[in-house]
Parts: sequence; structure tokens; C-alpha cells
Amino acid sequence: MKTFTKTTTLLIAALMIFTISFAENFDIKPESYVDDIPFNTELIAAQSLYEQAVSIEFSLTEEEYIDDIPFNTGFIVREYFREKAFTEVFEIEEETYIDDIPFNTIQIAVNHSVKLFRVVAENQTLIGLY
Repeated sequence: MKTFTKTTTLLIAALMIFTISFAENFDIKPESYVDDIPFNTELIAAQSLYEQAVSIEFSLTEEEYIDDIPFNTGFIVREYFREKAFTEVFEIEEETYIDDIPFNTIQIAVNHSVKLFRVVAENQTLIGLY
């Protein structure tokens, strides 16, 4: 049995040495490129994979509504946009003054305020506040 193992090991070792020495002397000469395929194989492979992927039908089951957000998202969005609008600085060009109102708006506002004050004062006198 020992002789058989030693002989087999020597035979395998000799075979490996012979194969390695023969492989080292083996030179492959470079060949010129031959364009013998008249179509784009990459495009055909991609098209085939696309058709396979599209042919599969997916069916998703409807999920039940889960109320897992403990706050009002609509309110938060409105507050966000309100804050954004108030913090934005608007650059408005200064316009030239145009005197296109033919009456004194300050005088009209004062007259209206005096009339309103008189009406309020008369009503408070009637109620007994004065």
C-alpha cells in the first residue's frame, strides 16, 4: 500500500511538472479582430431582459389605512408656508410719486374719523356710559 501511494504521488508530480513546463513554452499569437456578427448583441440582450421584466404581472394587495401620525400634517404644512412667507424679504423697486388723486385723502380720513367719533359718543351717552 505504501509503495502504491508513493508511486502514484511521483507519477502525479511528474505529470504536473511536465504540464507546467509545456505550458510555459506555449505562445498565443494575437489575432486581428473579425467583425462577423452583423447586429448589436448588447442591445438584443437588454431588449430580451426588458421584455422578460415587463411580461411579469405584479399584484399588490391594498393595505388598510393606518392612523399612525399623531398630528395634523395639513396644519403643519400651512404653518410652514406661513412662516416661510413672513420671513421672505421682498425686494420692491421704488416707484416715482404720481399725484393722480384730485382730493386730499388725509382731510377725508380726519372728517370720517370725527363723524365716527361723534356717533360713538352719542351712543355711549344714550347708554349711560358718560
